[in-house]
Amino acid sequence: MITVGLVGAGFMGEMHANCYASLRNAKVVGVADIEKKRSSALASKCGAKAYSCLDSMVKAENPDVIDITLPTFLHCEYVTRAAKLGKHVLCEKPMASTVAEADRMIAATKKARVKFMVAHCLRFWPEYVALKRIADSKKLGKITSACFARMSPTPDWGWKNWLLDPKKSGSALVDLHIHDTDFILYLLGKPRSVSASAVKTKIGYSHVYATYDYPDKAVIALGGWDLPPQYPFNMSFRVNFEKGVVEFDSGRSPSIQVYEGRKKPYEPRIDKPTTKSGASGGNISDLGGYFNEINYFLDCIEEGKSPKVVTPKDARNSLAVVLAEQRSAASGRRMRPSLK
Repeated sequence: MITVGLVGAGFMGEMHANCYASLRNAKVVGVADIEKKRSSALASKCGAKAYSCLDSMVKAENPDVIDITLPTFLHCEYVTRAAKLGKHVLCEKPMASTVAEADRMIAATKKARVKFMVAHCLRFWPEYVALKRIADSKKLGKITSACFARMSPTPDWGWKNWLLDPKKSGSALVDLHIHDTDFILYLLGKPRSVSASAVKTKIGYSHVYATYDYPDKAVIALGGWDLPPQYPFNMSFRVNFEKGVVEFDSGRSPSIQVYEGRKKPYEPRIDKPTTKSGASGGNISDLGGYFNEINYFLDCIEEGKSPKVVTPKDARNSLAVVLAEQRSAASGRRMRPSLK
């Protein structure tokens, strides 16, 4: 049994807690949050004890894993602290606020010899996994162009409205749009350069249109959270191959279709999330990529392997690309991201 200490009892903390509740090989033993009411409420839901800080939780519970679901501007501090305590670390995306912070996190976890993964959930989301499988199989030939999109109503639900403070969240360009940027790097590798135009308001870059420079490919991604409260969250992609198209729209049923030559459009194989007992469906399926990423990270710990689907360097490079997009939006020039 892998014991887990959750740090952060907000929306994502509860999401992660729900995932652990569906796994037989893991148990949340402590929940830490600076607001004790929040940690107490979440701890009571998962049969854990509530704490007001990381150190007191670790001293009392000694968990195997620290799962950090705090606001982005706190990630570097808490990942490095958890690593110094000798704990494996799962951290929500974006990895950090700056590339320098990301590099410090990588150095700290490497020095401590602990497993470390940033929770880029799209790499584990069933429809995106299906797209990656099709691309890797070469069944439809090479990718010739791609368009990814992510739209959300304005996120006014964050702790003390931290998401709407661009100095703390990086605004939609960093916090929301990084999902698609990260998956583009996972699918196509490192771009030579990036350019972006964005809408800047009092809550930062709230809407972005980005292009990625790849040889023989046209690749764009757009995203924003400056939409009305009643606007439904939506994520989508259309990827053109030499021999067909794969299209996904979260607001459509079936959500994903393959258009291959003159064949009738069909739904590709979708791997549903499963527990260790083999159970699937219900609330597990609803947790989608969140469940899959946590399940994967725990498997890596049990098997003594470093995560490969998303490495710390991958997460660092995805951050570097969106920050290059941010510089491009500010300057009007194409930028080369600082990649490793």
